Amino acid sequence: MTGARPERTYAVVVGAERYAAGPSWDLPGPAADARRFTAWLRGRGVPASHIALLLAPLPGAGGPEVDVPEGAAGREAVQEVLTRRLPGLEGDLLWVFWGGHGVTDPQGHRRLFYADAGPDDRRNLDLDAWLTAFSTDLVPGFRRQIWLVDSCQTFVEDLMLARSLPQELPPGGARLPGREQFVLLASGRGQRAANDPVRQTGAFSRAVLAALAAADGTGAWPPDMAALADTVLREFTGGGQRPTSLWHRSWAGDEHRFDGSPAPAPTVPAPRRAVEEPVPDAALAALIGLLADWPGVTDQNQRQLVLGMLPGDLAGSIPRHGAARPDIISIVRTCRRHPGGLRALVDALTLLEPGSREQLLLAEWAECWLGPAPGGAPG
Repeated sequence: MTGARPERTYAVVVGAERYAAGPSWDLPGPAADARRFTAWLRGRGVPASHIALLLAPLPGAGGPEVDVPEGAAGREAVQEVLTRRLPGLEGDLLWVFWGGHGVTDPQGHRRLFYADAGPDDRRNLDLDAWLTAFSTDLVPGFRRQIWLVDSCQTFVEDLMLARSLPQELPPGGARLPGREQFVLLASGRGQRAANDPVRQTGAFSRAVLAALAAADGTGAWPPDMAALADTVLREFTGGGQRPTSLWHRSWAGDEHRFDGSPAPAPTVPAPRRAVEEPVPDAALAALIGLLADWPGVTDQNQRQLVLGMLPGDLAGSIPRHGAARPDIISIVRTCRRHPGGLRALVDALTLLEPGSREQLLLAEWAECWLGPAPGGAPG
């Protein structure tokens, strides 16, 4: 891309960590990542007045201090920027950065939750509809746009939210020729994105920010986004915690999945049922109770250590929460849906506090519900 200048660049940066739905939705990291991205924009010369920074941070949220006022990340604040502020502006380039919870609805549309999404009002932004809207005369002043989205896109049926998920479409507009949108998402439809609550960052955001910093030396504005996408892709082809899928659309409109193959056209997903190990709900509840009463597991750093011992595809698919019990519930339930996941979790937990009463109870639970561990030893 040529002709873009930082001083004529605008940005909408959203980071939602805390939701009206309650502590079970806490997601440490997006606000810190939003501040990091804002600091990068400022370092490249984007005026502070051109950046809308909308946050719902948890107490103790990290990230650098920035000279950009922080607004709320609820529906009204986001809509104020998207529908009233941006339509009256004109620039060479628009960045949109969003970190927080998301799902894929039954029609295949990606939804991003506002911070004021509550138990009875799952307020959300239809990402696919807004991408279309931003290619129309609704926002005439930004022919070139870059969208970076760090969120899960789990099928809404899997989370049992389908009946409570409202739909709000953006205002209509006439399509404009020559619109260029580069879109990079942490996950494909139906997939999860990895988040590291200890470091307060998403795996995708961390990789993108590192690639942006590495590209600073070229002096190009914006950086070569095709090259950046390749760099991020390479970051996720190794081991460790990572998104299970990466999706992006190039300037030319080509779509690609994590493995670089062309993405299929959006389809209406059939209702999905996870393949579960034969462990009944009552036994699962007993395991959750055991872990929730285990001081070594309620410690966030030690939970992170345990997850680091799990297979990369399993660890990367676990939605993380700040509070201990919701995080433990998420870990155990996700492991049950993953073939061999509960056995892998038990094997990782055996390294914590050997000889303790909790280890004895864990071994008894595993022998009862998972059978003898490989080699004949109890789990």
